[in-house]
Amino acid sequence: MENVFLFTGENEFTLRQELLRWIREFREKHGEENLSRLSAAGLAPSAFLNEVAAAPFIAERRLVVVDGIPSFAAEEGSAGKRKGAKGSLGMQAVLHEVHPQVIVLFVAPKPDRRLATTKELLECATVRTFAPLQGDALLRWMQEEFRQRGTAAGPEVQTLLLSLVGEDQQVLSQEIEKLSLAAGGQPLTRAHIDALVLPSAEQTIWHLLDLLGEGHPGEAVAYCRQLMRRGESAQGIWAIFLWIVTSFAAVTAAVQEGTTSIQGIMEATGVKFGAARSLLPLARTCRREALCDLLNRVTEADIRLKTGVFKSGGDSEEELAALLDRCLLSFPTR
Repeated sequence: MENVFLFTGENEFTLRQELLRWIREFREKHGEENLSRLSAAGLAPSAFLNEVAAAPFIAERRLVVVDGIPSFAAEEGSAGKRKGAKGSLGMQAVLHEVHPQVIVLFVAPKPDRRLATTKELLECATVRTFAPLQGDALLRWMQEEFRQRGTAAGPEVQTLLLSLVGEDQQVLSQEIEKLSLAAGGQPLTRAHIDALVLPSAEQTIWHLLDLLGEGHPGEAVAYCRQLMRRGESAQGIWAIFLWIVTSFAAVTAAVQEGTTSIQGIMEATGVKFGAARSLLPLARTCRREALCDLLNRVTEADIRLKTGVFKSGGDSEEELAALLDRCLLSFPTR
């Protein structure tokens, strides 16, 4: 059906940008009165047909945007025909009554493709899939975003930004806007990134995990100090470190009991794939004495923090930071 469309895909940023463009351009050309937006939740066929079965009002086209994919229940149609029950031919039957001058756009980033209504819509609609940008395509998009804001950013700077905040285009767009304003039309440098960009929580976890898993506790200390200079709290980093230590202890114990595959370790310990993969090489070479020393130091430190022997937060932030340094440096090396 040429007048039924579906926007889907995990790249919700690009999907949303394209949706806003459709709405903006349609409003400019055909007027606000010929634009409707509906929610699929609880949407009945009769309510949907009220919006799509009639010709546009003094215009060439009408646009109806539906957020989600409705599950139409059995109901009489405008011609007295019985619509299919939920999960049968309800979707196809309803869509065949859409007026040819009405454009229907369904927006469902992650539809349940097991449902019959979704399958029927996929058969009837023109589908546009918005996949996440990666690699060179993402770098080209970043370069264009910087250019539109009057700023130049080289590949090294773009790669650094990606390493800190990840590949989510919504987050990147916000960071690019902030950095461009700070650069004031001048080329973006690493100094701008260091001063203004705080790593996402996810990126912080994985980078710290990689440094410790590769046996570089000194670099982990430097990284955590850098995070604190940028505004991250020592308490927040301590919580991440405790999770890493717990995961490392579980992975090492599994290895020492004879489990050596990542899948086996995940099943035996409950540690997630990324953590198991990063920690496994170090766990294979870690001596029991080194693991016990790490656990004793960290457990004692955490107990003292919780009982008030060591202070954290506010004016005591530096005390916790020094404690974190000592515990990081006790992490085993290869």
